Amino acid sequence: MQLSEYKNIFDNEEHHFFYVGNRLVILNLVKKYTQGKKSLNILDAGCGTGMLAKKLQTIGRVTGVDISPEAIKYAQQRDVQARLASVTELPFKDNTFDLIVSIDVLYHQLVNNDLKAISEFKRVLKPRGVLILKVPAYNWLRGSHDIVVHTKHRYTANELKQLTTKTGLKILKASYFASFLLPLAIVKRLIESVMRPKHAGSDVSSPPYFLNTLIVALYKLESFLLNFVNIPFGLSALVVAQKPQATKYPLVKSAVKTSPKTKNKK
Repeated sequence: MQLSEYKNIFDNEEHHFFYVGNRLVILNLVKKYTQGKKSLNILDAGCGTGMLAKKLQTIGRVTGVDISPEAIKYAQQRDVQARLASVTELPFKDNTFDLIVSIDVLYHQLVNNDLKAISEFKRVLKPRGVLILKVPAYNWLRGSHDIVVHTKHRYTANELKQLTTKTGLKILKASYFASFLLPLAIVKRLIESVMRPKHAGSDVSSPPYFLNTLIVALYKLESFLLNFVNIPFGLSALVVAQKPQATKYPLVKSAVKTSPKTKNKK
């Protein structure tokens, strides 16, 4: 991500509809799939400038990691315990966290192996721990903003589901959201393809108050709907998964070999 974009995100993250809406959806899923438990040990994997991690502090002890020193600097300004690390090489012991959230991370160019990253999430999750992944949707929707934030790949919900399943995690939910923004994003990308701006620009800028409030309300509606249904399309794709319960007594192959049958003597 361009360094200037971290400052842009930090300045807009508290009020901009995109970030407010994403937090509404993610925090609602956290509440549902952790059954409202408190005192959780939580990892924000790719914490960025730290606003989501800050909100998660109300339900547990939160650790953030990010590969960008610039992101860590801003996260620490929000009093988030953040450390420099890659999601493909997490500096934590096995079975450490009750909950892991990773929001708009796997899509990035610096994540050179998304399957390895999800495998690392599984490793550091406790048995029955919950993972929430969210990524930008549809690779055909790439545009100017993707250049600014260094997008490697945009996912379908099914792609994200299949990747997660490969690691042995159990899928609890796979869906899209921000469906109401998808038509606007398509129009914007079509305009970009025709106008071909000389310089890539971020999609993040301060919208009018009324528009911002309206879109946040639509996010609230979708967040409520996600409690009951999966949304078939949208600007973002998400997966909620759970690490299976560990076997109490692991199976051990018997060291005793069965002796071959002896032939009957005449």
